[in-house]
Amino acid sequence: GWATYENTRSYAWLEKINPAETFGGIMIDYPYVECSSACLTALGAFRMKYPHHRRSEINVSMKQGRDFLVSIQRADGSWYGSWGVCFTYGCWFGMDGLAACGEHWEDCLSMTKCCEFLVSKQRQDGGWGESYLSSQDQVYTQLPLDEPSSVVNTAWAMLALMAGGQAERDIEPLNAGARYLIHAQLRNGDWPQQHITGVFNQNCMITYANYRSIFPLWALGEYGHLVLHN
Repeated sequence: GWATYENTRSYAWLEKINPAETFGGIMIDYPYVECSSACLTALGAFRMKYPHHRRSEINVSMKQGRDFLVSIQRADGSWYGSWGVCFTYGCWFGMDGLAACGEHWEDCLSMTKCCEFLVSKQRQDGGWGESYLSSQDQVYTQLPLDEPSSVVNTAWAMLALMAGGQAERDIEPLNAGARYLIHAQLRNGDWPQQHITGVFNQNCMITYANYRSIFPLWALGEYGHLVLHN
């Protein structure tokens, strides 16, 4: 896998002497699903455009990256996201990374398991809503049932499902997610600012105001292209 700033150069037990009261996982750098997926996506795009340049090296690198993604996938099919809240975010990167390696849900158990995980977390309003407690406790935690789903979490879940071939398996979860995003859009074209969806170092929550505008539009665009167009 790929880390953020440098390769992992020491041991995780150093976290036991972490002097910070807030930041978790800071004593060494770790490989992440997000960084690894981004690198695999870039390598895959480069390989398609320049198929003969350093082909064998890229193939080996992508094989190792793919194996890393599979190795850190949880038994329930999810990936823990470290830079967004949380499992919906990690699943999007995990699925995109596998897709960049040429994986397809029909012969990729990891994709199938992730689709099943995400569908099991879909809420009655058609969306997904994940609490910041998922990041802190490292267990998927739903928003309170009396609150609406998060448009950002819904977008991430839809992007993950589309990358994993859910449209070919059962399209209804995607239809329901798209309906939720459309109905949640405000009259001025924006989407509402809802719960915190950004995080770093497990416990530091941050609001990225533009997430609510970027990701729903992205998900609906992919939905229109992959589902409605086809």
